Amino acid sequence: MPQLPLAEAPGPAAPGMLASTAEEALRLAALDPAAARRLGAGVVDRARSARAWDTVSAAERALGVAAMNLGELETSVEHLRRAVTAARRADSGQRLGEARMSLASALVLRGLPGQASRTIRAARADLVGLHGARAGVQHAAILQELGRYDQALAVLRQSLPVLRAESDAEWAARALSNRSLIHVERRAFRAARTDLEEARHWCDERGLELPGAYAEQNLGCLAATRGDVPSALRHFNDAEVRYREFGLLEPSLFVDRAKVLLGVRLLAEARATAEAAVAAYAEQGRDVHVPEALLLLSTVALVQGDHATAREAADEALAGFRRRGRASAVVLARYARLQADLADEPAAVDPARVARAARELQDAGWTVPGFEALVLAGRLALDQGRRASAHRYLAAASSARSTGPAEVRARAWLAEALLRRAEGRRPAALAALRAGARIVDEHQATLGATELRAHVSAHRGALARWGLQMALEDGHPRRVLEWAERDRASALRVRPARPPEDPELSRDLAELRSTMAQIDEARHDGTDDARLVHRQVALERRVRDRWRTASGRSGTASGPARPLDDLAAALGEAALVEFVEVGGALLAVTVVEGRTRLHPLADADEVPRAMTHVPFALNRLARPGRGARGGTAAATAVLDRAGETLDALLVRPLLGAVGDRALVVVPSPALQSVVWSTLPSCVGRAVTVSPSAALWQRAQRSAQHGVGPTIAVAGPGLPGAREEAERVAALHPGSSLLVDDAAASEEVLRHVDGAQRLHLAAHGRVRADNPLFSSVALADGPLTVYDLEGLAAAPRHVVLSACNAGRAQAVAGQEVLGFGAALLAAGTATVVAPVVQVSDAATVPLMEAFHRAVATGTSPAAALADAQAGARGSTGEERATAAAFVCVGAG
Repeated sequence: MPQLPLAEAPGPAAPGMLASTAEEALRLAALDPAAARRLGAGVVDRARSARAWDTVSAAERALGVAAMNLGELETSVEHLRRAVTAARRADSGQRLGEARMSLASALVLRGLPGQASRTIRAARADLVGLHGARAGVQHAAILQELGRYDQALAVLRQSLPVLRAESDAEWAARALSNRSLIHVERRAFRAARTDLEEARHWCDERGLELPGAYAEQNLGCLAATRGDVPSALRHFNDAEVRYREFGLLEPSLFVDRAKVLLGVRLLAEARATAEAAVAAYAEQGRDVHVPEALLLLSTVALVQGDHATAREAADEALAGFRRRGRASAVVLARYARLQADLADEPAAVDPARVARAARELQDAGWTVPGFEALVLAGRLALDQGRRASAHRYLAAASSARSTGPAEVRARAWLAEALLRRAEGRRPAALAALRAGARIVDEHQATLGATELRAHVSAHRGALARWGLQMALEDGHPRRVLEWAERDRASALRVRPARPPEDPELSRDLAELRSTMAQIDEARHDGTDDARLVHRQVALERRVRDRWRTASGRSGTASGPARPLDDLAAALGEAALVEFVEVGGALLAVTVVEGRTRLHPLADADEVPRAMTHVPFALNRLARPGRGARGGTAAATAVLDRAGETLDALLVRPLLGAVGDRALVVVPSPALQSVVWSTLPSCVGRAVTVSPSAALWQRAQRSAQHGVGPTIAVAGPGLPGAREEAERVAALHPGSSLLVDDAAASEEVLRHVDGAQRLHLAAHGRVRADNPLFSSVALADGPLTVYDLEGLAAAPRHVVLSACNAGRAQAVAGQEVLGFGAALLAAGTATVVAPVVQVSDAATVPLMEAFHRAVATGTSPAAALADAQAGARGSTGEERATAAAFVCVGAG
């Protein structure tokens, strides 16, 4: 959260052109620092030669304030010290007071709070009236930097009436914006909004662009503290645009954005942004703020599991806060260090030590971390068998169940659940866990972007894990299924919000397609693509940031699966198999004819070991010309051996319950890449994969509606794509065939919006770094997941005949992102796509066989199973290509 830097207003009148230019430079110093620097530099030497010390002081002060606002603090201090010296030579008390006021601001930013305090007190002694009120605002800002909020508020109460009476817009806006930050720290949100709205009114009325940018950023901080993530990101984006107009890099914006990204568990971005904040503060010499950024970096690293970085950054932050006398911040840094110790050796940490940290945090005003520490102390005491202490800590933590951000309230309900469980009140404990999960559901529903909803669900993880653990302790299969579902693909249960019609977003998506097409051309031609890649990165960030500002749909909080009776009725003759990982063990819950059973299976790490060479074997078989002699036979043997092993681990133990029924499989994160058709028990069996049982139910209902056309699309540069699309179109009367230039993004999106069936044969590209930029290549460039999320009515059934298009990316534990997930979230019932690379030549007959069966009324899952079974006796290339496809959704 940024405090507004020093603004300047003209001082005493000085005769001549030099004096008027110096005054204009002072006026512009905070509004347009670069312009102020140009004017001041043109005045100061000539005024010094003329011994016009009053003008020298004004020009040096303009240069100093401009440098401060540009982040050049050493330069700023040098100019402002010269401004003080010139004011003394001019024997001007007012010039001296104003120069000292500016110097005090630079000194505190430079990390010299003692010198800053002495200097601002001297300045206030020199100034009276309006100038004294401005000095008061600056004094309050310094006190605020030092964490002395009560003193800062007292000074502002004296200054603001004078500034309002004099209609001093710049200083009133700064005072109000800075005071709003104190209100936010104390969770007085209404008072903070009132101050910020008044500050923005002053800025808009007087055209104060840079102060307006700081007010915009602070509005984002207010929204973030209240849990309104889309609004926070929108304000931050607007503030960044304003800063950019002035050529400014504001490190505090990095800090604020990183906190929001951490809150929604976008950890890689949060860490990169926190590291950028540390570097920017250091580069600008703003040493006073470096510890804050380091503390944030420590928190992000801790959540990532990077304990070494977390400890190192916490130690550096602690030392920095101590040097600057930031007592309340020292408490927070000590807690960060304690968390790093706890992450390494939990048994070595005394719960009483964590409880003391909680009291210190709350006494220092850090309410949210204080409650977090109490929950931590209670859980630690429970683990160590200290029941009385655990009861005391958890009871205190549970008092936050109805106040604060969603994350705090959810943790408080977890504390209440653990307390009730320790008391033997198991039904009450489960009720508390459900209450906490509902809070996360409601918060999740306020987020329009699927990506944000997926990552914020991490807050539900501890609640779901305890619910699952208790259900297993009770041996209750239905409750195991309930709690497994609460943590499964919840981000996809709410249809993604479409951002308002936004021409700029549309232009950015179109330019991104064009840029990526140019990158492919440059790489094909062997020319330099560095400039294009830089442009791609910038465009992706703009698209991503704009999409994240979409708000969720009110009243559409996601929840667990529908009642089990509804699920059983929807399954009919099929069987549900939901895999669950708990404490390193893999289990399965089956639902067959209304009966729910729990099946212990194996150690969870056995499955990844068995799957290690499956992608390699499939790729080798699908590309036989690239392997060494004998490679095809070896790859076939690997595939067969892995299939047998996985079958023994995952399916054969369930056959007594599921028989030969069609399967609806809900995989755990470790099973996302299983190629089910390679398992002997699944050969010829209709298998549908779904991110969750709840999503399968919704997809099943969606599959029963819609009578739109069939659209067949062939992308460029893929031999056989046109033939494949033509054969598919021929099997469905009334189809639309889009090839060549007609297979461009805008045309494809127009046709598929509301279609019954889409078949897309094209090159696919999966982005592990950001699954929502995974794409298929069309005539004008890649069509991304973001494009699909913008559809008003997604096609009912989709076949993506594109390498890797069916691969899901697990994020935040039990959430998945990718092409298939995006389509299911948007309302598509079924997606058929490969999870590895496939042979173009072998895909054509496979897809023809699949669509021929679908056209006669066979379900997509059964049609795919029949086509795959028919390919098992064919060449390795055809077998591998067939095996690579999975049916996701209703099936």
